[in-house]
Amino acid sequence: MAIVIVFVAYSVTLYVARASGVGEALLGGLANAVPVALFGGLARRLILRRLIHGSGLRQVLGHIGLCAAFSVLALWMLTILLGMMNDLSMVSFRVTPFPTRASAWQLLENATIYGLIAMLAYLQTWRPVKAPASTHPASGTDTSELLSSPSDETTRHFIRLGEDILPIDLDRIVCITGADDYTEVTTPDQTHLVKMTLTEFSRTLDPGKFLRVHRSAIVNLHRVARAESAGGGRMLVHMTTGQTIKASRAGSQLLRTRIL
Repeated sequence: MAIVIVFVAYSVTLYVARASGVGEALLGGLANAVPVALFGGLARRLILRRLIHGSGLRQVLGHIGLCAAFSVLALWMLTILLGMMNDLSMVSFRVTPFPTRASAWQLLENATIYGLIAMLAYLQTWRPVKAPASTHPASGTDTSELLSSPSDETTRHFIRLGEDILPIDLDRIVCITGADDYTEVTTPDQTHLVKMTLTEFSRTLDPGKFLRVHRSAIVNLHRVARAESAGGGRMLVHMTTGQTIKASRAGSQLLRTRIL
């Protein structure tokens, strides 16, 4: 969705600012959007996996290097794509560098886009901490019920976000997917990156609520909207957030044991 917005924004800008034809504006928008999609996706991945949990100095130096690399590579690819589109050939085409001022402007634009990508990556892993409920019972409340209710700590994990430690309610977890030494914990409104393997994470979960349906995915059974056969003994698990997870044969067999 984001890349579509970038493509439309560039196309409209070129059409209005340069009085270009619709076809020329669309080609220009495509040439600008492709580098953003490729290198922006790579930059976001590196930010989430390598920078966001590091020290302040590491994050600053990492962002400076990533921003410079993204800006230069995006300009390089844009120059090549414009050459291909101008000569209507992917094999034989002329590459015409931008004038100095135009190159400087394009690099500034790319740096701004990188800043937006980094901001969205941080927002993706951020979740406001709700104020704790009052520990003083209201008048007329049966204190025996309060004392017998389960503690919040038994239903929560805590994740590190930069220098902060944030709580995450286990019941709000939709699914957990593995990525190397990290796991991505998906809730209805956020995705958190946790430095823990999927196997380590699975040991901390209630097997009555969570099921490992694939070697790289654990689902919250209370957040499953429906499941359907995918052929070959596998199943597609549709979560309440709209996310679809493909279960392995072994995971599908475990899921079938829950069918009444």
